[in-house]
Amino acid sequence: MTTLVEIAKRAGVSKSTASNVVRGHCVVAEATRRRVEQAIAELHYHPNAIARSLKSRTSSVLGIVVPDLANPFYAGLVVSVERAANELKFAVLALNTECLAASEDDAGRVFIERRVEGVIIGGISVGSPLPKKLLDHDIRVVLASLGEPDDERLGVVDHDDAASMEAAVDHLHALGHRRFTFAAQDLSEQSGERRKLGFEQALGRRKLAPVEFGAATAIIAHNDLHAIAVIDQLEQSGLRVPQDVSVIGHDDIPIASHSRIRLTTIRSDAVQMGKRAVDLLVGAAREGRYVGQRELQESPLIIRSTTGRVGP
Repeated sequence: MTTLVEIAKRAGVSKSTASNVVRGHCVVAEATRRRVEQAIAELHYHPNAIARSLKSRTSSVLGIVVPDLANPFYAGLVVSVERAANELKFAVLALNTECLAASEDDAGRVFIERRVEGVIIGGISVGSPLPKKLLDHDIRVVLASLGEPDDERLGVVDHDDAASMEAAVDHLHALGHRRFTFAAQDLSEQSGERRKLGFEQALGRRKLAPVEFGAATAIIAHNDLHAIAVIDQLEQSGLRVPQDVSVIGHDDIPIASHSRIRLTTIRSDAVQMGKRAVDLLVGAAREGRYVGQRELQESPLIIRSTTGRVGP
């Protein structure tokens, strides 16, 4: 492997001058810079990013944690983060945890050892210590698609789950539904708990209480994938959607608008959320501070074909 000393020797300059050209941190005479760049090209020199990070205790790397990379929403979030980060000359380390405490702990250890500049958390288990663990190791954190700002150092790019559940329940209530249930997925995910709480509060304002799955005429699911699974389950049992049971999802993943599904859902913009999370992290990193702010994005109800008037 070519070293910086070899580059300096080939260019006829000191090691510090060669380093200044590589890092671009200092003004170097044009002729000198060209000699160093020529030496770099001739010797095929590539700076060692890990070595630089060990000296500076940081790296040009961002991390992202998601609970389910197979879910199109989280996959879209990761892709958006990678694209936005790459435009700003940052690499991305993405980890999938399935909301398992041990996996989240491993993710924290990896990010700390890799000395990442910041981490975007797209989903974690209820009560996870991961955000605080990272912050306490001087790693900036932005929560995306979740986030109760219980630490002033946190950055949050979120949507208003309470308002979204209110809109969904209001739509179904206006169609005559009075027997509601919330369909949760198996993961013990923080965002799922918030949506369920928002759902229950919306029912409570209408003097209603959730009913068992089999008795419901209206079902709101934690996310679109689970909503589609619920529709399949209902139809296999002989029920029609929406004639017998109405179903609403959350996220508006691409398949939700498919002509065979036409799912009524709450839209979350994973692309914009990922981009904004990167902007907040990189901006804070360049200014040497924590993010320390919360932003809410719009999450409108998109009405399609899986909701309708309550049957007789």
